[in-house]
Amino acid sequence: MNTTKILFLLKLIAIVLMAEMVSAQSSNMKFERVRVGDAKQILCGMDLAPDHSYLAISSIQNFPYYQFDFENKNVIQQFDVGNWYAGSSVRHSADGRYVLLQQLFYLDFSLNKDREVDFDIINAANGQRVIHFEKCHAVTIAPDSEHAFSISGNEITIWKLPSGEKIRSFILNQATNGLAVSPDGKYLAVSHKPDEKELKKDPYYKKNKKALKAALKYKNQISIFDIESFSLQYTVNSLYDIVYRLEYSPDGNTLFCLQIPHIKAQSSKSGRQSYISTINGKTGEPQRMGFTSQASYEPEFKLSPDGKLFGMVSRNGRFTELQLFDFETGRIKDRFEESYRLFEKTEVGMTMGDGRMSFAFLPDNKTLVMTMGNHLIFWEPKL
Repeated sequence: MNTTKILFLLKLIAIVLMAEMVSAQSSNMKFERVRVGDAKQILCGMDLAPDHSYLAISSIQNFPYYQFDFENKNVIQQFDVGNWYAGSSVRHSADGRYVLLQQLFYLDFSLNKDREVDFDIINAANGQRVIHFEKCHAVTIAPDSEHAFSISGNEITIWKLPSGEKIRSFILNQATNGLAVSPDGKYLAVSHKPDEKELKKDPYYKKNKKALKAALKYKNQISIFDIESFSLQYTVNSLYDIVYRLEYSPDGNTLFCLQIPHIKAQSSKSGRQSYISTINGKTGEPQRMGFTSQASYEPEFKLSPDGKLFGMVSRNGRFTELQLFDFETGRIKDRFEESYRLFEKTEVGMTMGDGRMSFAFLPDNKTLVMTMGNHLIFWEPKL
């Protein structure tokens, strides 16, 4: 048998095995596919309203923003917001009055540097823009929904909502992309590059000039400030890769840190990896539990409404997947791979995804909804 025939047979066997594997896995999964109105474009951002009344969903290109009734599976309202070709992420304010949109790119994985994108805060009821931010590292809405915070260059600014009035600001040298307000509204977590003088106080970096140079070039730190006085409370005793997102858990006990190594600092040969580290939100002590994502883009991550489950977007080989963990132990509970849809007949009007995924936990604490192309997947994991 010649080489060409052997290769053909090997490919055929691989296809059959994949089909059997996908079929076997899919048969044990409980999920439903739902079209979002007449959406033709890829859905890219999603968030559950704080009162659990609807899902906010954004899409690419034509910039529609949907309020989707997840119980009756129909569109409630539709607005045109966020004039960004690759779409936006979606986050509600704590009381649901506002929605924060963050501009997305198709090639965010190639930046390897501080992020500078546009942000919009919109009125959740009518889709009208409240404040527009140009080329900021980060924007977040305070828990009281009366103020917003932004990082632009080295300036940290507080803004009044909905007027957009600048209240006050302070300068943090070499601020990066992480910004989060504690749920009690008292503290502000900000990421920044390390201070050389401070690092040299550590005997390791004082003696190791090569390690010091690498830390100054590729690493970030996280500092906590008092919002009233802007005084530094403490700096977390750990170095992180380039920080792209900081977020407190609803109870304030955990501060999540999404970090992505610079390409020159990547230790893995299997491709880009992102790390979601955990920090004690009360004491600032780094925690041992963390999560690793293989996602091609900044991975979405969220806690379930009851705080027991942690969801994270990753990849398994070629396909995007949603991974579900027990938040107390860090052990994986279940996963949903988009490859489950590979061999299913695609209905007319359905489009596939572009490798990005957003998701939300529904208030029943047993169902998750994720984006895939121009439709949603409602999934009940095996818990």
